[in-house]
Amino acid sequence: MAKPSVLIVEDDTAMADTLASMIHLLGYRSRVVHSSRAAISAATKERPDLILLDLNLPGINGFEVCRYLKRDPQLSNTQVIFVSVEGGSDRMQLAREAGAAAYLIKPVGLDELEETIAEVLQSAEEG
Repeated sequence: MAKPSVLIVEDDTAMADTLASMIHLLGYRSRVVHSSRAAISAATKERPDLILLDLNLPGINGFEVCRYLKRDPQLSNTQVIFVSVEGGSDRMQLAREAGAAAYLIKPVGLDELEETIAEVLQSAEEG
């Protein structure tokens, strides 16, 4: 069985590298992109199992990227986890409304990331 693939969308290269390293340690395949447009393009071409999506991207923000992906019939079932420095119930509610499965606040620990990904992928399988 192929390892699940994770698309990491993060404009901060150091944070993107950290997330990619964590994803690798957890046994998943990953690809990193640094912009909203690259995220949409990569998701459309590669159809990842999961997307870790930064909220504060230059240009089109993460909420809009998520909404766009969820409207695409080929990607509507792709699980999205927001990863942001911004906390608060209002942000988390907006993320859910945009179609996200979860919301993590940076800095994210390896255990928290592992648990969240496992829960999101499990609930997607159960359907």
